[in-house]
Amino acid sequence: MRGFIPKNRFLRSVLALVTGTAAGQLILVLSTPLLTRLYHPTDFGVFAVFTAVMSVILVVSSLRYEFAIPLPKGQANARRLLLGVLGINGIASLLSLLVVAVFRHDIATHCKTPELADYLWLLPLVILCAGSYKALNYWAVRGNNYGVIAKTKLSQSFANVLTQFAAGLGGMGAIGLILGQLVGLTAGTARLARGAGLGSMLRQAGQALPRIRLLLGRYHRFPKYDVPAALVDVVGTQMPNFLLAALFSPIVAGYYMLAERVLMMPMTLLAQAVAQVMLGATQDKARNKTLDRLAVKVVSVLTAVVALPTLLVFWAGPDIFALVFGQGWREAGVYASWMMLGLAAQFLYSPVSILLMATEGQQLNLCINLFLLCAKVAVVWYGYYLASPLAAIIGFSLVGMAGYVGGIMVILLHTRKHAVRLRALRTE
Repeated sequence: MRGFIPKNRFLRSVLALVTGTAAGQLILVLSTPLLTRLYHPTDFGVFAVFTAVMSVILVVSSLRYEFAIPLPKGQANARRLLLGVLGINGIASLLSLLVVAVFRHDIATHCKTPELADYLWLLPLVILCAGSYKALNYWAVRGNNYGVIAKTKLSQSFANVLTQFAAGLGGMGAIGLILGQLVGLTAGTARLARGAGLGSMLRQAGQALPRIRLLLGRYHRFPKYDVPAALVDVVGTQMPNFLLAALFSPIVAGYYMLAERVLMMPMTLLAQAVAQVMLGATQDKARNKTLDRLAVKVVSVLTAVVALPTLLVFWAGPDIFALVFGQGWREAGVYASWMMLGLAAQFLYSPVSILLMATEGQQLNLCINLFLLCAKVAVVWYGYYLASPLAAIIGFSLVGMAGYVGGIMVILLHTRKHAVRLRALRTE
């Protein structure tokens, strides 16, 4: 009976986070057909470029130290680490403000979206809110407060959708989509900050500074290895939003973003939930030398979950998108039918890659993502050479599928070797 307790706790935690978050994701999914009738594909294209810029900055704004928050044994050290993460993210938001002030027109020009220059002023505030949310989210993960996390997802979705819908009715265009994102992030961050007692922490920040520096040095592998890997990964993921707008048109980027948004929402829901619970469970699994078994189980279950939706979207994507979002968005369904292949493989890879952090294998993650980035850039440019955005998307998706499946195999082998080594040391 004891052998089943960790597994049951893991599954219960995943279920709590998934079911609680599902309501928020469902709101976003159900709102999309309304938003496609209030906003033009060009608006989604501008929003896609803004989101891509934000995502690239956000993935490094805290130097990935947020993932270390659940790891310290003592609560006091974890609290100091949280303060350090919030401080680093605050500095990053100020730096992004400086970049926006100097280079916003250059960024908009290179992305062939001149109207973006007026919207980039919101970027530093989005970085501040989103980065703070990530840090507070992993503080909640440390405390196994998965129900609280799920409630913040729900409040984020409500605030996001209501703002975007009101702005769409007012004919505000792309800035309405951006404001919805900002309002949603603010709502989620405020909810987690109240639960964490952030005010009392901040009052003690000055006294904790020397210890914070020591902790940042203790977890130096996160900025050293995980930042480059995550940066390569997010650039590879967001690259179509940049290149499709710059090489073809914002309308093409808008089609791509809608397809990605619809496909990624349900998959991200489950993948993030599994990844967060896995991160919380890695200490126990590592002590029990069973990380390799956990990895195999997760891959097997997630493969069964994603198989049927992948086949459905691949064969019927254009018809589904035309029916749900309007005939003007049929091309997005064509993109979606191919994108689903790469996204399904990424869905499997994302939570399993968390195990590399627990086994000090961040270098492998960097190598995998670097290979994927180079391959994806090559196929998108080949699509540009053919003057075909569809060719670029097909190549991008097939390369992603092959790369992520190969990455999963590498991770399973790595965790297996790590577990065997620990078991050997235990018997000596």
